[in-house]
Amino acid sequence: MTPTPPVSENPEQPTTPYAPAPQPAEPKSSNGLGIAALIVGIVAFVGSFIPFLNFVTGFVAFVGLVLGIIALFLKNKSKGVAIAGTAVSFVAMILSIVLATAYTAGFIAAVDNSLPKTEIVDNGQAPADEQSDDSADEVGTRENPAPIGTTIELANFGEAEFEVTLGAPILNANDAVKAANQFNDAPKDGFQYAVVPLTVTYVGDETGLPSLGVRVEFVSAAGTTHTQIDSWVVDPEPAFNGINELFPGGTASGNITILIPTADAESGTWAVSSLFGDKFFFAAQ
Repeated sequence: MTPTPPVSENPEQPTTPYAPAPQPAEPKSSNGLGIAALIVGIVAFVGSFIPFLNFVTGFVAFVGLVLGIIALFLKNKSKGVAIAGTAVSFVAMILSIVLATAYTAGFIAAVDNSLPKTEIVDNGQAPADEQSDDSADEVGTRENPAPIGTTIELANFGEAEFEVTLGAPILNANDAVKAANQFNDAPKDGFQYAVVPLTVTYVGDETGLPSLGVRVEFVSAAGTTHTQIDSWVVDPEPAFNGINELFPGGTASGNITILIPTADAESGTWAVSSLFGDKFFFAAQ
């Protein structure tokens, strides 16, 4: 029954009704998204320490981070679990990225160290592992580059893949590069185009693509490294990058163009390697 307001004894004084009772604050309910973010974050955090699995946990942690942020903005939902889920997911995402990078670098280094040294196969030299430990006496180092015309064998993951022979390079090939295509850019100041011909023979068991299996760089006398991607030009024909897939015993030749420093160009070296192998150095000319 509703209470009757009191009647004032003074008819001229207005009566005051009872004030309504204050309503209790609506309790905050559990935050489902926040709980989900916390669970996902914990799983991603644990997985971030597992090699290669952390490539996946980085994405899982990102999902948990998104869920946690959304949970923070839900009305009448507990914020504590949402904050915890967001924080754990963020830490798991950073850890996954850092540890995945570190594990990958370590794996590549281990594979690279397990590969055999590039060997000379036809110039009468002993294999690299039979030569002196003194790098100054070892043919194929930057300090003692092999002569042009030497044939070397390149391997990937311990399996022989290509035999490579460098032909006589043209250290100043500006005219040849310009003649190859009218749209080729002129070299920038202090640089010139060098063209080196390569002959490759596939010695693997299946097939090989020379443009993927053979890397060529020019190391200047000052110690700077220069590659094909430093300038995009059309190579003088035949182009090495135009060689198609080779089957066992298949042989092909092509030119590689690299923009090199003009200063002391003849004192530089050519560095040839497989995708994951050691560099083998040749004299500039």
